[in-house]
Amino acid sequence: MSKKIKLYYIANARFPTEKAHGIQMAKMIEAMIGEGANIEVVVPKRGAGNIKEFYGLRHEIPVKKLPILNIYSRGKVGFWIGSISFALGYWIFLVWKKLRGEKFIVYTIDIDQFSFFAVPFVGMPYFVEVHDAKKKGFFFNLLFKNAKGIMVINNLIKQTLIKEFNLSENKIKVHPNGIDLEKFSPPKADPPPADNLSLHHQRKAREKLNLPKDEKIALYVGKFYNWKGLGILTETAKKIPEIKFYLVGGSKEELVKVSGVADWPENVICAGQRDFKEMPLWLASADVLLVLGTASNEYSYKHTSPMKLFEYMASERPIVASKTPAIEQIVSDNEVIFYEPDNANDFANAILYVLENIQESQKKSQNAYEKVKEFSWEKRARGVLKFIKL
Repeated sequence: MSKKIKLYYIANARFPTEKAHGIQMAKMIEAMIGEGANIEVVVPKRGAGNIKEFYGLRHEIPVKKLPILNIYSRGKVGFWIGSISFALGYWIFLVWKKLRGEKFIVYTIDIDQFSFFAVPFVGMPYFVEVHDAKKKGFFFNLLFKNAKGIMVINNLIKQTLIKEFNLSENKIKVHPNGIDLEKFSPPKADPPPADNLSLHHQRKAREKLNLPKDEKIALYVGKFYNWKGLGILTETAKKIPEIKFYLVGGSKEELVKVSGVADWPENVICAGQRDFKEMPLWLASADVLLVLGTASNEYSYKHTSPMKLFEYMASERPIVASKTPAIEQIVSDNEVIFYEPDNANDFANAILYVLENIQESQKKSQNAYEKVKEFSWEKRARGVLKFIKL
């Protein structure tokens, strides 16, 4: 992309935020800047903090925060009013730039699935990044029909959009989420330890996190959302009480509220919300990493492209994953041990299999590490910028 063409990245999101979409935005924008793009992020005036420090970035991200009616927390009506005020705000901001003769491209991401409605009325070329399938409606029809291009995170979403909105296949490009390999790959010890390098990293990580040295730890990392099917962990943990299940991403109260399950066994420990920079330590500390997915939610089953999966793969730790069409877009039996979605017996057996078959598990972990190299943020940024350039 020519540096003479400005790219305004529009997102109705608090920025910075500890949520996954904020990390995705930050890492993707950083990678695009690293590839030479001239980007300015346009977001509502919400949230505070230095973005570079918050996410541990290598580049500063230029941000324009627009004043809004900040009543997002007041239920659905508050969200609508806040989103409309943001849409009007960025429309005025961009039209003013256009009237002053500035040439630019608009890039919008469907974090809120609502405030994008003003983008087609700016009158400048725009591209859309979509993270789940959409239903037919006036504003989505308008958005997709007039977009220069659409980015999606897996092929299932692409096929749904083509069918639902009668779109050309060439208009949509698949770009899964990415990974910061430098941050999540385990360091190479120098000099190397006398014993297994993976166990060496595990011991060091547990010391820093004050975790038990000799327990077997199954680790789930991610925010607690009801679409993830967290309830399966209750029954699974009861079946294998000798395993400690650590959940990083929320409190016990949040887990009970989201899962609808009050009776959680003692071997399930909620570690709360942790700093993003601490995540590589948590991954290194685990004996097995857990990827959830439920057939009872279409987004979970077909449309998600979890960044945590890429982070797991980069950590070179064994992975047990729900065998959903969405997860199978990224990994196969060569890289992970699958379990049948919503089947606690199969989930528990898969975890035990990993722990009892160390050599096979290590081989799959190495395969996963080699495969995740295909999904760097830099590679994703190059693909997106090449698409925008056409």
